[in-house]
Amino acid sequence: MAIFRQRKKEDLELGFGTKNYKKTVRFLNRDGSVNVRRTGSGAFQNIDIYHWLITSTRWQLTAVIGIGYVVINLIFAVVYYLIGAEYFGGLDTSSEFQKFISLFFFSAQTITTLGYGHIYPTGNAASVAAAVESLLGLLSFAIATGILFGRFSRPKADVLYSKHLLIAPYDDIKGLMFRITNQKQYELIEVEAEVSITLINPQTNKREFFNLELEVSKINFFPFSWTIVHPLDEKSPIFGLGKKDFEERDAEVLILIKAINDTFSQTVYSRNSYKGHDLVEGAKFKPMVQEANEQGQVRIKVNEIHHYDIVN
Repeated sequence: MAIFRQRKKEDLELGFGTKNYKKTVRFLNRDGSVNVRRTGSGAFQNIDIYHWLITSTRWQLTAVIGIGYVVINLIFAVVYYLIGAEYFGGLDTSSEFQKFISLFFFSAQTITTLGYGHIYPTGNAASVAAAVESLLGLLSFAIATGILFGRFSRPKADVLYSKHLLIAPYDDIKGLMFRITNQKQYELIEVEAEVSITLINPQTNKREFFNLELEVSKINFFPFSWTIVHPLDEKSPIFGLGKKDFEERDAEVLILIKAINDTFSQTVYSRNSYKGHDLVEGAKFKPMVQEANEQGQVRIKVNEIHHYDIVN
């Protein structure tokens, strides 16, 4: 039975409220994003294109740029085709298909301001359309450049979390623990961890939040891995709870990692959470192998962060 203690309201409030949902919920996704969708302010108000482009995967961004480039050229190729082939010099009019394809590539040359000069507008309507497309091309590539710069210049904390949360032997008691490591080559310094848990109180049937006291909450250097431990002693708000209790009470362990990225000299954050099905009882993490080469450089394999052994 967990020991629920009275604490200050501000110590409990994380911004998620205390509502007990009828279905199992997850407040933080494994990628650290908040699992809340905001609606009610209108379709256009809910759209944040810049945020999506900055946070989307590289394949999504590549697809958007590629598809957008093709669609814009198709639209202007149709516009040029409707204006008429007679208003374009050097156009191959051997067939309707070839005429359209030639206008498509003329659009591609115009939007990039490349302009080979093989095809050129001869009428006012064609010239106006080409001028509009040139302006659109300049604006589009300026926006794309800004988005790419924003993605590359945005400081990150590429923290890798162990796939499982463990209840493992710790001193003479047990501890709730997980492991993290920096999976990139830049350095993170002054790394701080805050861990909270939310679960349903069976007596009140309300969701409650508890800050979990850690064995060590801050380290100055983060070259290898860090096993973050919450001692499961009698002072712990989840003392005596196991995997079954986590699942029945819809428990979620919420993690916030704060560090300084020394490449950008800026504070960065990383978030993650574990649910009851991520918990493994009676296990301990395997030590990560550290190897030194002839130059004295120490190497570790970051994928070993997930490995653990079952103990009695």
